[in-house]
Amino acid sequence: MSRALVKVAFASGSEDLIGEFVQAVARMGDTGLPIYLVSEFRPPEDAPPCHWIPWNPGQGWRENRARIAWHLRAAEVRYCAILLQPRQAYWLMRFAGLATAPGRVYFFNENYGHFPLHIRGTVQILRHLAWRAKNWVRFEFRPGGSIYTWLWRCGHPFSWERPIYARLAAWRRPWAAKALPPAQEQDEKRNWEAGLTVVIPSRDGRALLERILPQVTAQQEVTRVIVVDNGSSDGSSELAGGKIEFVVSREPLSFAAAVNKGIALCRTRTVCLLNNDMEIEPGFFGALQQAFEVVPDLFCATAQIFLPPGQRREETGKAVYWPAGAKDLPLRCLEPLPGESYSPVLYGSGGCSLYDTAKLQRIGAFKESFRPAYVEDLDVGWRGWQQGWPTVFVAAAKVVHHHRSTTKRVFSAATIELAVEQNFLRWILGSVADPKVFRRLWQAAVGRLNLRAAVPEPAPVEIFALRFAAFPGRLRPWDQPLLPQLAEEDILALGSGKIASFPGTPRRGKPLLIVASCYLPFPLSHGGAVRIFNLLREAARDFDVVLQSFVDQAGAVPEELLALCCEVLTVERAGAHAQRTTHLPRAVEDFESPPFAATLRWLVRRYRPFAVQLEFTQLAQYAAAASPARSILVEHDITVDLYRQLLERKEDYDLRRELERWTEFEERAWREVDTVVVMSNKDQAAVKGAKRVEVLENGVDLERFQPSPAAPQAQRLLFLASFAHLPNLLALGWFLQEVWPRLEGFHLHVIAGKNPDYWMDFYRPQVDAPWRQANVSLEGFVSDVRPAYAQAEVVIAPLGASAGTNIKILEAMAMGKAIVSTPGGVNGLALEAGRDFLLAPDAAGFAEAIARISRDAALRQSLEQQARKTVETRYGWGAIGDRQRALYESLRATAQ
Repeated sequence: MSRALVKVAFASGSEDLIGEFVQAVARMGDTGLPIYLVSEFRPPEDAPPCHWIPWNPGQGWRENRARIAWHLRAAEVRYCAILLQPRQAYWLMRFAGLATAPGRVYFFNENYGHFPLHIRGTVQILRHLAWRAKNWVRFEFRPGGSIYTWLWRCGHPFSWERPIYARLAAWRRPWAAKALPPAQEQDEKRNWEAGLTVVIPSRDGRALLERILPQVTAQQEVTRVIVVDNGSSDGSSELAGGKIEFVVSREPLSFAAAVNKGIALCRTRTVCLLNNDMEIEPGFFGALQQAFEVVPDLFCATAQIFLPPGQRREETGKAVYWPAGAKDLPLRCLEPLPGESYSPVLYGSGGCSLYDTAKLQRIGAFKESFRPAYVEDLDVGWRGWQQGWPTVFVAAAKVVHHHRSTTKRVFSAATIELAVEQNFLRWILGSVADPKVFRRLWQAAVGRLNLRAAVPEPAPVEIFALRFAAFPGRLRPWDQPLLPQLAEEDILALGSGKIASFPGTPRRGKPLLIVASCYLPFPLSHGGAVRIFNLLREAARDFDVVLQSFVDQAGAVPEELLALCCEVLTVERAGAHAQRTTHLPRAVEDFESPPFAATLRWLVRRYRPFAVQLEFTQLAQYAAAASPARSILVEHDITVDLYRQLLERKEDYDLRRELERWTEFEERAWREVDTVVVMSNKDQAAVKGAKRVEVLENGVDLERFQPSPAAPQAQRLLFLASFAHLPNLLALGWFLQEVWPRLEGFHLHVIAGKNPDYWMDFYRPQVDAPWRQANVSLEGFVSDVRPAYAQAEVVIAPLGASAGTNIKILEAMAMGKAIVSTPGGVNGLALEAGRDFLLAPDAAGFAEAIARISRDAALRQSLEQQARKTVETRYGWGAIGDRQRALYESLRATAQ
């Protein structure tokens, strides 16, 4: 068998060069040969036709070489073109090009000039090397080049100070952690007073106190106000009286030392630290206290901060660890989302937060080594989290902060900036105990200072901070890190800003269930969302439900979910186009998230649920995080079954590799969870090695989906399926290519779910559905699909590969529609062909079935009536909800 001659282009350069590179390869040599493009990114639409072979930088040499070899298995390489663009990290791709066709390699520069790697190209190779050497010399002996930098330093000896400090600082190791001393017996038996104490540090701030003290004493929750008069000379202490008392220090103290004086005198269960430059709204203290009733073991509740009108909102109260810019301090305040409250944050602002007094005193309150101010609130919040005591953001507690009304009068901007930098380093040195976390945070902090100081005339702040990092001095015993009870990686994940909490309906004292999902199950944009939402509604009748879900972009949660759940927590998902070299399937890696795992562990500690339900196979990776609760894995479809069906239709390298990974992952998941829930008896038989397998079929809302009294439009077809699911796109492609040409006079209406253009482009290597045809209309997400069902004469389900069961079929049946389907479209459903629907295994039969229904009104009406009867008998959500309730009760019984 002869092998086809092809050209292979290795686009080992930037994405913007790919299109022109392919054009240059197309013009080279035999212009008519097919082109195979190896690149990290897809070729642009205006590039010449080519077969794309993805190069994944995260998968290494072997995996990428195997993929290239598979795609070229039936081809003979005539030319191999490799792009040589300077300072591009694609050397493994270039070596793969050399290995693909030794002796037939042509190198292209970024200007698309090319030469062969052959003896006849010796002159051109030497010219290219000379040109590259000339460019290298020009770069190295100009500002920014390494040689220029070293020569410049030799003439400026003081310039060695920065790199020496940075190198010395990089060798720093974490201090040994100490265990938190056990609580003293007298502290455990101590009768804390009701109400709360407010501690306000003040330095020459009489005018500010005159404004804030009436606001504080007017709120009934406050029983005592302690003003720490911090070296004032303006007669502030004359304001004492009633609830207000003053503790006077003759000498100015640091912020930490000042508030510690007030905390030591506190006798109430909670203590609020409040800056004198705050303005509080009515209900401020009540909102903070409410958090301690909602969140168990709470350490700190912090308020929502606003700045005066006209000022940029630099702080919000939602303080997180956010390593964004390479030169920026990795602490940030995020804008709260509408409806958000009680979200975990890394720490509470020292100027407007309510603390558990006993917990605060037990960890030694604020470290007084943080001078003169700043970062001490991060430190104390971190030490609280280390003991498993959370800090949460309370949106209803609102303050206006007149920023730095005291510090800017006393300290210069440079002094404040240096204090922030040095104290941030003190926090890492004195409170981070995990060696891995310490190394990552410390190296990032030193690297950031080094980068900021790497300018011709660095500011003194960066140099002084680097000097401190290199020579921080001896650690005092009271500054030694505490031994963490909660993993510090989890603390960073919970304080990452990726998690948002939305309170829903109040708890009713019923057994609590946590449901974890890949997507918010509202709006009802795909079959999985329909199932989860309806069974959430059924579960909420008898159980308190907490929903945890991934979201692609943070935003408000629909009221429809808040009405069913006590709390909804969303976790932003970090997307990436490149899969790493792991044993996990791509879809599992896409949902691998330390913040999600940390959130689930935190919720289990907080609520002590009887079960955690993991929706979709991808979330089986979080089964361990659900412990000690019972774990339920809901298999919306058996993924290995789906991949096997896809490979039976068409062999594909990446699908085959994914099947291998899915087989290992899914079979292990079945063994690790307590219960596997499947959609059909067929799926139940496919699950091997599980402790328990239960069938809870998909269903339909019989009240929402009812037959329309109006007659359908003649010859109107409807295909409703999300394009995010590859089998749906394959089904549309098959129908348009094989069935549609056999039909005359029909109109096809396709509803494709969210972002159909994105998914069609994403799956183009597997299928290119030719939907741009006469009498074919395509829509994206439609919030109410009932009018589309009502207008359709026939609903089609031309799926060639399918796992689980098709909810859209059940919706169509509930609407009383005539259906034509392949075997895959009705996979797992207990339906009778010829009675509930018409079965069509091939293209000719599919077209004939549609035509029969269209011309035979009696047949159509018979199918419509029987479809409705069948779903009423078996597939209502109420009956399925009853079976789900029985499953939950049995799990509760075994847990007890």
